[in-house]
Formats: sequence, structure tokens, C-alpha cells
Amino acid sequence: MRTNIFLVPIICFTLFINCKTDDVIEETEEICPRNVDIGLEALSPYSATIKWLETQGFASNYEYGEKGFVLGTGVKGNTSDENAELKDLKPNTKYDFYLQSICSADIIGEFITNPYTFTTPTCYELDVDNLGFIGYVENGDFRAFWIPNRNAEEWQVAMLANGNSNPTEAQIYTLERNTDIFNFTNIEPNVEYTFLVRGKCNDVYGEWVTKNINTGDENLTSPCIATIRDVYEDGYNINFYVNTQSSYVVEIVEENTEKGTGLEFEDYFNLNKLTFHNEYSDYIKANTNYDIFVRVACGSSFSEYTKVLTYRSPIANVVFITESSVVDDQLQLSWPDYHYGFNYEYCQSYDQVVYEIEYGLQGFLEGEGVSIEITQATRSGGLFSYSLPLSNFESGSTYEFSIRSVVNGNSRGVWNSLNSGACNQTNKDRFVFTAP
Repeated sequence: MRTNIFLVPIICFTLFINCKTDDVIEETEEICPRNVDIGLEALSPYSATIKWLETQGFASNYEYGEKGFVLGTGVKGNTSDENAELKDLKPNTKYDFYLQSICSADIIGEFITNPYTFTTPTCYELDVDNLGFIGYVENGDFRAFWIPNRNAEEWQVAMLANGNSNPTEAQIYTLERNTDIFNFTNIEPNVEYTFLVRGKCNDVYGEWVTKNINTGDENLTSPCIATIRDVYEDGYNINFYVNTQSSYVVEIVEENTEKGTGLEFEDYFNLNKLTFHNEYSDYIKANTNYDIFVRVACGSSFSEYTKVLTYRSPIANVVFITESSVVDDQLQLSWPDYHYGFNYEYCQSYDQVVYEIEYGLQGFLEGEGVSIEITQATRSGGLFSYSLPLSNFESGSTYEFSIRSVVNGNSRGVWNSLNSGACNQTNKDRFVFTAP
């Protein structure tokens, strides 16, 4: 029995020693733990920045190389930061990255046995759908473009005629990395061409990417032909797009009038129907058709005219006599205060509006009556008025009166025009008056 009593303390003491030893070993392993949460902070075709979370270490060793390299043969580095920039990488290549914690001069962790692996992106991505053509620009120059997702170190482009796709037979142009458009000279219309593009990465050029084009296609603009598209005409504006990078001229001439005698505008053009006739009142007349033409620069001259559309200017403001009254020895004629200038659809106020009245015995022919220009009408309430001496009329005779507006000095409205809603024009009968 005594022997059994002594065995129990010995066994417990042995277990205590063993437990304490294990605790010391665990503490030693935890003094310099491995780096955790390794990931990418930045990535390009030629470099990468790797980041990680350092728990207790004060520095790290790292080593990297192409996927599958043997530790000790890669590129080595050391940093006290929690990231490292890896340089001189190859595009579109897989790399392994190993990391090791350093906690003191004597305590160094182990390299992570499973490396962090990443792939560098390609230097550029380019296929036939990324190639396109704006067309002729000027003096025979032809513009081609390409849309890479990333820039190469530099580009090479070429243009070959008649379906030839052998770049050694073409003049090859070398361009800077941030270029994505090029003008080829001496490109002929209605000819089959092959456009070639390739990029350079890590001092090596990629494969040529090609696209065929016929310079006679409808979507390409000759420098000597004005092609108009996207003509936009609503109730208030007229504008359009000339499919060329050359300068061009817009001309507006009265219908059936010789070109070269109208209003000229250079390059971008937008006709505002609300104001255009007022801004160019010396030229634009009311209720008149005007043709809009375009011609483009062709070297030192211009192309033939291309007609865009015909524009009709609005009518002058509506006006009609509504009533008359005899005051003392005067006949007072009154009409609504529609003091718009050109008001077809727009109802916009303009500065200079005067009136013409023509009268004569009932049934008189237009142009054979008595004509009066009224520059100072009397306004009262919503009416204008003008008075004539009764002595101008023979007692008992019936007379007819017509009235029309004159806008900006040269645009005459229609006799006895009536606003029937939304400023549309209808005609009203002459005003009839029998002298007392």
C-alpha cells in the first residue's frame, strides 16, 4: 500500500513537467507567426504591389518568380513595410510570391509553404472589333482609329491597298503609347484597303490585327463630298451633322435664287426658328421658302453644294379690323393688339411692327385702293386704333377696309389675317363700313 501512495505523486509530477514543456514550445512558435491576409494592392502588366497583415514581426523577407520556380532561385527582397512592389514583370504571366516574417535577429519565421499566385494582365487587348474608320478628313488624309483596353509601350500601324495584308510591303508608322488615331495620306476613294495595327509589350511586338475597308462605303466621307446626316428639325430648331473633319460652309438662299447670294455660316450651324428671322431681318422675309446648302473644304477650294432641306419662314403677325366707331368727325378703326412680329407657331415678340391699311369702295381691287402706312397706332386696352376724317368718304357709300402688318421693314403679312389658335393663319373678310 505504501508503494502505491508514493507512485501517485511521482506520476503527477511527471505530467506537470510534460505540460509545462509543451507550453514553452507553443510560446516559442507563437513568437514569430507567419504573415497573413496576403493580397494584391495594385497590378499592371509590368509590376505588382503585394500587401499583407503583419502580426508581431518587424520585417519580412520575400521571394518571387514565375509560377513553379524553386525557392532560392527567385528574386529576393526585404522590407519593414507591410507591402512590396515587384518590378520588371512580364505581361500575361503567372507568378508565385513567398513571404517570411522576421521577429528578431535570431527568430525568423518560415516561408509560407503554399505561395500566393497572381497573373499579370496583358499589355493591351485588341481585336478586329476595336478597329474603325472616321474616313476622309482633308486633302486626301484618311483617318483610322483603334480602341485598346490598355496602352501598349508603342504602336505600329500600316495601310495596304487592294486587299494586300503583308505588312512588309507597306509603310509602317511607329507611334507613341498614348496614341489611338492616325491619319494616312494619299488614300484613294473607292479602293479596297487593309488597315493593320499591333502593339509592343516588354520590347516585343504582338500579332498584327487587321480590318478591311472600301473607301467608297457610304459611311465614309470624301473630302470633296458633303455628306449630311442627323438632320434634326422640330418646331423650333434646325441642325444637322456634316460627316467630315474638314471645315465647311452653310449657306441659306431664298428658293430658286442663285447660290452664293445668301447668308453664309462657317462650320457648326443651328437655326433657331424663334429668332432667326429677326436676327437676319434684312434678308429673311416672312412666309418664304429658303434652301439650306452645305459645301466642304477640298484642298484650297470647296466641294459642290449639297442641299440639306428647305425651310419656310413664319408668317408676319396676324391682324384684322374688328370694329369701327364714329367719334365727332372721325372714323376710328380698331384691331387686336397682336403685337408679335413673326408669330407662326412661335408667338414671339419682335421690335418693329407697323401696319398698312388699304381701303376703297366696296369691291375695289387690291392695290387700287387708298394705301396708308400706320407707324404710330394708338393703343387702348387690348386694341390698336387709327382714325380717318369722315370727309374722306362719300355719305351713303359703302367702303371696304383691309389691314396687314409689316415686320422689320420688309416682311408683309397677309391682308386681314386671323389667329385661329396656336398662331395659325386663316383669312378674314374685309371690314365693311357705310359712311353716314
